[in-house]
Amino acid sequence: MNDSTRSVKRTFSSLTQRHIASLVLALIASTAMIPGMTTYLPLTASDQVAVPILLFPFIWTGLFVYAYMADKAWHATVLMLILTISHGLMAYFAVT
Repeated sequence: MNDSTRSVKRTFSSLTQRHIASLVLALIASTAMIPGMTTYLPLTASDQVAVPILLFPFIWTGLFVYAYMADKAWHATVLMLILTISHGLMAYFAVT
């Protein structure tokens, strides 16, 4: 088989979108998850604040890696937008 007849799967398609998702959206989503997680964690008040802060590096790393390893670039973007919006709304409704 020559190169023109077989399909070549590129691992990193839409590289610009993956860079934006990994650098910007991963940071925004993981930061927005900290106050959002305090609304649904079944822990004491001090642990509800401490656990999300301690998990922040792991959440950010997971989202960063997922931005590059997702099958399609838009999957990571949509996931991070959903996480940001949902945790932002949970934090907003907890305050109001």
